[in-house]
Amino acid sequence: MTVSDKAYSLTHSQKTLTAALAASPASSPGDLVRTLYAEHHKKPVSSAGYLETFMGVLQHGNDNETRRLGIPPGEPTQTDLDRAAECGDFGSRPSDLFLKIYCDVLATLDTNPWACVVSPPLLGSRGVVNLSIISVIPDIIQHHYDCIVRAESEVFLATNFWQASKSASKICDALLELSRRAMKRGKKVVVKMMYDRANLKMLMESHVIVDDAEMASDEVKLPKRSDMPGIDFELVNFHQPVFGTFHCKFMIVDRKVALLNSNNIQDRPNTEMMVHLEGPIVDSLYDTALISWFRPMRPPLPLLNTRYRPPEGGYKFGMDNEYATTRILDGRKGAELFKTLQQEAGGIHDRDLDKEGREDPASSGSLPAGVPFISGTYQTITEHLNAGDQPDTHATISYEPPASSRDEYTPHILHTHHGECPMVLVNRAPNGNPGNAASGLHNAQDAAWLAGLKYAQRKIFIQSPTLNAVPVVGGILDAVRRGVECTLYIDVGFNDGGEALPGQGGTNEEVSKTMFAQLSDEEKEKLKLYWYTGKDQIKPINASAQKRNCHVKLMIIDDSVGIVGNGNQDTQSWYHSQEVNVMVDNPIVCQEWFDGIRRNQNTHLHELEKDGIYRDKYGNPLTDSTGVGSGFRGVVKGIQGSIARVRGKGGF
Repeated sequence: MTVSDKAYSLTHSQKTLTAALAASPASSPGDLVRTLYAEHHKKPVSSAGYLETFMGVLQHGNDNETRRLGIPPGEPTQTDLDRAAECGDFGSRPSDLFLKIYCDVLATLDTNPWACVVSPPLLGSRGVVNLSIISVIPDIIQHHYDCIVRAESEVFLATNFWQASKSASKICDALLELSRRAMKRGKKVVVKMMYDRANLKMLMESHVIVDDAEMASDEVKLPKRSDMPGIDFELVNFHQPVFGTFHCKFMIVDRKVALLNSNNIQDRPNTEMMVHLEGPIVDSLYDTALISWFRPMRPPLPLLNTRYRPPEGGYKFGMDNEYATTRILDGRKGAELFKTLQQEAGGIHDRDLDKEGREDPASSGSLPAGVPFISGTYQTITEHLNAGDQPDTHATISYEPPASSRDEYTPHILHTHHGECPMVLVNRAPNGNPGNAASGLHNAQDAAWLAGLKYAQRKIFIQSPTLNAVPVVGGILDAVRRGVECTLYIDVGFNDGGEALPGQGGTNEEVSKTMFAQLSDEEKEKLKLYWYTGKDQIKPINASAQKRNCHVKLMIIDDSVGIVGNGNQDTQSWYHSQEVNVMVDNPIVCQEWFDGIRRNQNTHLHELEKDGIYRDKYGNPLTDSTGVGSGFRGVVKGIQGSIARVRGKGGF
């Protein structure tokens, strides 16, 4: 296929939503989106049905032709790849694999300039991955805290669900501390926040300003605005009825750093994943944030006119990064660096005391045998995993120090120093309409996933809590039949209730059996499916037990191109939810992600047999299955699960 003149023109445009809003800061981003690329719409956007029109532009473009399903036919030629390489601010030429996937992403612009939920000139960009965290929610929330309190001008925080919890309290503490620092400096910080707590108001208006009463409610428990005098705080609750969930989870601080993560701001027994991004890609995420906000900002973000500027002296990694604290140190190397820093500084002030005010045991002495050094303190792996809100879970295997640091349990991945690498935002807009129409696939996220499955030559790795969307299941089976090895890390029992509803694709256990049943014996050897298993467990635990769950969302193609972010491999994320993901062209980063997943889980030890059923070494299947599946009981459980999702009590 070829990169169309329209896609080429859009990505080379001088216009972006960020620039338009900077020129008219009192305007609504929604108003600006309707007209910004009007010359590329086949029909003008009507002024009637303001919100519906805006969301329709995001979801489907503005022409009435039949949308093509999935990715375009054929494989890009070298000429196509050369043309695609010109359609982004990549800094250096991306790999051919990355460009092939990008060609299919660019094709979504042909019918909709906003298919990627970012201004087209900002779609293809570049940046670095300074830090990744593959761990329980408290570790990721701690890094959010460390970034928030260092803000000087603005913070934009987006989460799918906010629930009063220890995690939410930590963010509240960060806001209060930020306010205190801002008052001391004599300059307020503007903070914008978004979440999705669906309610009946959204039948009339999808973006609802949250008032003081809801902020103070038992379910939310945010600080009063009067308690944050150093912050101009504004909060929007967004949901596109009926099924258009705002599933995004990201944060941008001072247009200098962006955090993209899998977790919501609530307490859950989940292993999650977060990436810390710097570089021009931050401006791309910033643009997506403005599109998502939709409403006029009161007050506007102060840095609308300030584009990303690299840090003086170049990008900093590890403890040299301005947002780093000793909480990101793990393992033997981390312990050594912790003690070195302490000796040089005469004491580590951000980690000297534990929560009771006692001296941290890591501040003196040597590392005890058999006890790992995790996040700046000594603790067992079970104690660390239990910090994710499951205090009574016990280890079923004993910890043995690994022979090499490569196999150590190190939840914080301090990435190898690297230069800017090509990146693309692969997002999708919310779609509230029921049903799984082919037009629902016409977006950057789904195009990138499908293209990754199509263009892979050797191997594909996917970790997701759920796997049931028809396109991804079909894409995996097609790849396997081509001889591509597909390794899937999935969470048995995750959200079985919701996935059992008609049209949702089925539970993970149902899908695993169905996939293997469609393959020949030879093909089955290329499909390697594993149930997530916690680092301290001898076998998988059904997610319904709420003990050791995994909510990581990652795809790696041929060890070199990674897609990470918010989207699950389920029907909801493929067809309905708003998602934010980034595609990264860097084999070293991809390898460090995969190594981090392998050493921080025991999933690789628990492969399903070739009938799609897990059995332990004695031949016994799991005994804690929910038993939820098709039929009347599944529908009842599914309705209960959907209600739990809306209330923030289910997996999402």
